[in-house]
Amino acid sequence: MKTLLAVEADPQADIAEADLAMQIKALFAACPNLCGFVVDDLSGLHGDADPHDGENRFLITQVSFDTPFSRDESHQVCSLIVSVVSELVAAQPEACELLRGRTFARTLH
Repeated sequence: MKTLLAVEADPQADIAEADLAMQIKALFAACPNLCGFVVDDLSGLHGDADPHDGENRFLITQVSFDTPFSRDESHQVCSLIVSVVSELVAAQPEACELLRGRTFARTLH
């Protein structure tokens, strides 16, 4: 078992985590009716993708809204989510591990 002292800080992971938090916060600000979504990894999903192909492939699922949207509005928000995730991964490949299998939800205080 590793102690806290044995765990080395990874500056790249810290930067990716901070950038991810900022991007997700901006996404929720831009889409006030968005409640949440899940980022699933396509690698190995039903044999559709080769996990060793070097390509980071994601599926956005369980997108929820607080009020009903038209189909077009829903597609626009989903496209924006895909764009944010894709740009983040392209800019910081280490963000893949932060995104994989993660649920993002609006927090209310």
